[in-house]
Amino acid sequence: MGTDYELPTWAPLPALADEGFDRLAATVARRLGVDRSLVVLVSKAGQVIPGAFGLPEPWATRRSMPLTHSLSQRVTTTGEPLVLRDAREDPATAESPSVRELGVVAYAGMPLWGAQGRPIGVLVACDLQPRDWTAAELEALRRLAAEGSRQLQVQAVELAEREALAAAVRDDGTARAAAERARSMLVEAEAEADRTRLVARLSGALLTAGSLPEVLRAVDRFVRSPLGSRTVLLGVAESGCADVRVWSATAGAPPSPEPVVTLTLTDPHPLTAAMTERRLVTVATLAEAGDEFPQLAPLAPGTETVLATPLVLGQHSAIGALALGWTQRRELDGAVRAVAADLALHVGHALDRELLQEHRRWLATDPADPAPLSP
Repeated sequence: MGTDYELPTWAPLPALADEGFDRLAATVARRLGVDRSLVVLVSKAGQVIPGAFGLPEPWATRRSMPLTHSLSQRVTTTGEPLVLRDAREDPATAESPSVRELGVVAYAGMPLWGAQGRPIGVLVACDLQPRDWTAAELEALRRLAAEGSRQLQVQAVELAEREALAAAVRDDGTARAAAERARSMLVEAEAEADRTRLVARLSGALLTAGSLPEVLRAVDRFVRSPLGSRTVLLGVAESGCADVRVWSATAGAPPSPEPVVTLTLTDPHPLTAAMTERRLVTVATLAEAGDEFPQLAPLAPGTETVLATPLVLGQHSAIGALALGWTQRRELDGAVRAVAADLALHVGHALDRELLQEHRRWLATDPADPAPLSP
């Protein structure tokens, strides 16, 4: 009995024809000798069709359909193939608009798997008359679906990479434009202008950061002078995992190339509290931390004031947080909190890109493996 999967909120690719997936659909039609073949991505918003062969208009141009027309929804919610000799004889599909309006009769659908190990689409072969599918035909369709899953995973990561970089570039341009406007502001707005210029420089530095230690180095360089913090921590937890990997940068020492400690999301630490509660967490003094945060390691020894903020990540495969520590009491006023909010945005973009690069390298380690992937 298959697992019940919730439909994704949105499809990983847009409702546009994709040359590679059109070729895959044509290959299915040729090898199985069917009238129609589709690459269908199913989500709560409907279904998009990046690959198609034999699909009539207007669907061939629209490349999208509502869920009411979806025979493939059953495959993506169970993760199991669906094979029908005659969809008109199946009570669950007989009244489907795909059967009544599009003439689908014989149907064979194999799940397409996303990088998170969940079914997100279906490779479909269908005929306009009843058909007894052979074991050899279904095995060929399964192998082509494995190939399509790998292609889909790579394209989805590449698209997410481009979107993350574009968001970072947009925010960098916005910050620089704001800095230019701030230069012409009145004297009483100079503090805000300084913060904006700081964030603009940080954004530019983070665009070239190629690893988590480089992200930490950029943050440490740009916040130590104006803010006076002694330690910067970066915590990352994969989706569905309670372990939090923590990298550290301390004044006078290079950033750690590897995580310096692993916390759990339930540990009483400002970093984990910011991640799980998705809010700014502050510790004014160590004495005031009390029982809520009994220890602050791996912050520098003697840390008095701590500010931890959740990172703004565009991906859903990880969560993160950033923590700043001071060895002398620091007033965490509105200006400091505003800098922390800007840090969370730009460091989140940089972390998005690094995690996507890491995932892309992982996908490339064994391109022959057709099995579903999980992080």
